[in-house]
Amino acid sequence: MSHVAIVPTMPRTILLESEHYLLRTLTSADASEQACAWLADAKTAEMINAPPRAPTLDEFKDYIASHDGVSGLIVGIFSKARAAHVGFWAIYIDWERREFQFNLLIGDRRPGEPGARYETEPVLYEYLFGELGLKTMRCSVLSINRPIVERFELAGVVPDHTTYKPSASGEAFVEIRHYSVSEELWREFRRQGRQ
Repeated sequence: MSHVAIVPTMPRTILLESEHYLLRTLTSADASEQACAWLADAKTAEMINAPPRAPTLDEFKDYIASHDGVSGLIVGIFSKARAAHVGFWAIYIDWERREFQFNLLIGDRRPGEPGARYETEPVLYEYLFGELGLKTMRCSVLSINRPIVERFELAGVVPDHTTYKPSASGEAFVEIRHYSVSEELWREFRRQGRQ
C-alpha cells in the first residue's frame, strides 16, 4: 500500500515556549527597524551569503507575508525577560516528502543570556516532528559557518552533498554543505543529551 501525504490547506499559527523564550508566528506588526538592522551586520550577512544591507521596513513586512503558514512558517523568537524580539526561524515544508528545511537568524544576542538557538531548537523540532508529523530535517550551511559545521561533525553527521555558488562578497564561490537528519536520529541524539 502506498503512502499518500495529507497536505494541510489552512495556515497555522504557532505559539510555543522554552524556559527563557517565546516562539510565535511573526506578523507584519513585528517588523521593526531593529530587526531590519540585523542583516546589515557584516558577520551575520556573511553567514547567509548575503550583502550586508538592512532591508526596508516594507521589505521585511513583505518577507514575513511571503510565509503562508502552510508550507512556509516564520516563527519569531522573543526573550521573556526583556520582552524583546531577538531572532526568527524561517521553515519551509515539503509536505509530500514530509521534510522541512530552515533558516535561522539570531540578531539580538546579549552577554549572559541563554543561547536562543540551543534553547528553542528542541521545542521547535518537537513540534515539527511530533505535532506536524514531519520525518526529515534538511539544512544547508556555508562551510565557513564553523560552529554549525562542527556541531554536525561532532554528531557524526556527514553532508549529503556539497554545492558551490557565487559569493555575495564577490570573492569567487562559497561552499555549501547540505545535511539531513531523520526524526529517529534526532530523537536518538536527544536521548543521549546531544544537540
